[in-house]
Amino acid sequence: MNLRPHHLLCIQKFTGHGYSPEFTAHMTAVAARLRKMPETRITLTKGCDDLCRKCPHSSSGICSSLDKTAALDAAVQKTCGLSLGDSDSWAALAENVREKILSSETFHHICRSCQWYELCRNTEVSHD
Repeated sequence: MNLRPHHLLCIQKFTGHGYSPEFTAHMTAVAARLRKMPETRITLTKGCDDLCRKCPHSSSGICSSLDKTAALDAAVQKTCGLSLGDSDSWAALAENVREKILSSETFHHICRSCQWYELCRNTEVSHD
């Protein structure tokens, strides 16, 4: 599975809300799959990924929010010591993000400009 670096945060904080019903259903399915199969291999990618396929901000594989999301990706990469093209299990990548971002004040610095910030900051991350 190909994911943008910032989606390592979003999937763990996901509570069933999304940009559209189609996107929300897709995000729910992806999050459930990763919980069920934490060994799933994830490759970090630039631009639209497997999660973006159903996003209304994606048109022909191009993100209309690219500048904002690219900044989120860069912050996750820098904080977690990750690079585009890195590949590891969902479990390992999710744990890295939980330790370095989600369990610290860094989460607030990285995510506060996101439209979902208020929802996410009040959402606990499960470790299943």
